[in-house]
Amino acid sequence: MTERKSSESAHRLKRGTRLISKSTKTSANTVVTPPKAAIAAPNARKDEVHRRKYPFNDMLKRKSGGVVDLPSDTAPSGPSNEFINRPEMLPPGDDATRISHRVADLERALAIAKEEQEMAREDLSRLRHSGQADQDAIEELRQQLAEKSSNTGEASVGGSSGLRRDTGVPGDSGKGREDALRQNSDLRYRVAQLEEQLEDQLSSHDGLYPRSLDRPQSRGEADNLRLRLHAAEKESQERLQQLLALKSSISSLTRTDSQITDSELAESFSQLANRVREWTVSNFRRSRLNLDNLPKETEDVLRALNPQYRASIQSTDKLALYQAVISISLMQIFDSPIVFGLPSTGPLGALRQFAERTQHLGTAHREWVRATVQVLERSEANGEIQKESEASIHRLAGEASHILFTLTSVSLAPNAQSTLAGMLKDAMGLQRTLALQKARYKLLFFRRQDDNMQFDDRTMETVNDIDPAMEDDTDMEVDRKFLFCAFPGLIKYGDEWGEHSEMSNVVLKARVCSCVS
Repeated sequence: MTERKSSESAHRLKRGTRLISKSTKTSANTVVTPPKAAIAAPNARKDEVHRRKYPFNDMLKRKSGGVVDLPSDTAPSGPSNEFINRPEMLPPGDDATRISHRVADLERALAIAKEEQEMAREDLSRLRHSGQADQDAIEELRQQLAEKSSNTGEASVGGSSGLRRDTGVPGDSGKGREDALRQNSDLRYRVAQLEEQLEDQLSSHDGLYPRSLDRPQSRGEADNLRLRLHAAEKESQERLQQLLALKSSISSLTRTDSQITDSELAESFSQLANRVREWTVSNFRRSRLNLDNLPKETEDVLRALNPQYRASIQSTDKLALYQAVISISLMQIFDSPIVFGLPSTGPLGALRQFAERTQHLGTAHREWVRATVQVLERSEANGEIQKESEASIHRLAGEASHILFTLTSVSLAPNAQSTLAGMLKDAMGLQRTLALQKARYKLLFFRRQDDNMQFDDRTMETVNDIDPAMEDDTDMEVDRKFLFCAFPGLIKYGDEWGEHSEMSNVVLKARVCSCVS
């Protein structure tokens, strides 16, 4: 019985020896040698050891000369040093070039900052995995050591009982106990060696990487590193916002002041025309057109549209006619010589008269109008012009409402009147935009002079349908005649700089009401 227990103890000791050798090889492979940059010289003080930092603020701060100022105790990485030591070759006085170089530098700085953040995250993750592997190896060795200690105790108890039973025969338990004690000592030595290596590795990264998160002081270091990482990310976002602001300023500097494209003008005028149409439909869709017993001011408006309005205009054309009444008020705004609301009397009245007399001067007149509009908007007279324009808008809205009432006997609600005033204010903004353009634009509000005025496909588009009786005969060519204009069109002469006035381009077709010949 004693020999059987001794053989079992020896078998357990051999199996433990194999486990110890296998775990020793595994733990030896998991130990990561610290980088050379993190190991200080033997005689160097702690303050003299250069550690890797992330100098985002120092890297992006600049002196007046355009070169980044780095502190003496900072050792930036390769890409950052290359970016910082490169002088900026910016021509003095060229704002656009300087800003473009600044944008390029900020883009490179942002890329470097992101790269260093990724490197910091990778190093932190690698160190955590290495420390966790070392801790697992130590725990495994400690567990094996505890098992060996318990096995040694059992073996010693079994050996002593065997000696008490048979003292005359020297058993194998003595050798087993000596082997277990020797293995126990080896295990303790290896555990102490691994702990020392792990402590050296963590101490070499002190101040830059956190230690094991199981220790109280390591949690504070990890939190500090996280705070630094969040601060760097926040600073990167701020730099990105600054970069976007610089790009926006470059766009504003390179864009021609107050100049817009033909498509933008066409879109603005089309939106105004659609608002006028929707307003008339919503307020006068169910009204009846009455052309009898009209007051003089209403007859004057209708004769300006079509001298033969009584014979030409039908009840089916009523909505187009209401739009034409609103467009007459809009044309009084568009035809302003400089800005709408300029007084007709006083010093500003003289300025208005001078503008009306110099319209034939072409490019010189338009340049003078552009400069005059900008000066008036920055002068004390702007307040007086604003008051006059508000009064004129109120007057035009009242006149249009009165004419529509005489035609339909429909009184406008306060909301409808405010909407009408808003459309007139939008027209005032479009008039200012046209006055600031270098190109020459002209509004086309056609008026019928005789019965033979034909419909022009190049400059007109119809807003009413043809006679339903004509739709069935598709082979018959329909010949349209012009009745009246419902909304003005826009034509451009020359190019964007006001030159080559012999060329013309229809930006927006006039919306007209037509009839079949």
